[in-house]
Amino acid sequence: MAPDAATTEKVAECEAMGSIDSGDVEQFVIAYPCQDDAWVSADLADAKTLSEWC
Repeated sequence: MAPDAATTEKVAECEAMGSIDSGDVEQFVIAYPCQDDAWVSADLADAKTLSEWC
């Protein structure tokens, strides 16, 4: 079955994004906005730096 061209283009345009959410406890949030409920968060104090990931 041939892939749906519209779906392929939509996925190619979608990117993950990250932000800091301020509140009682600051949290680092990574989200994939093209899919419902596709996100993860961590307390900012516990989040790893980029050099720790690499």
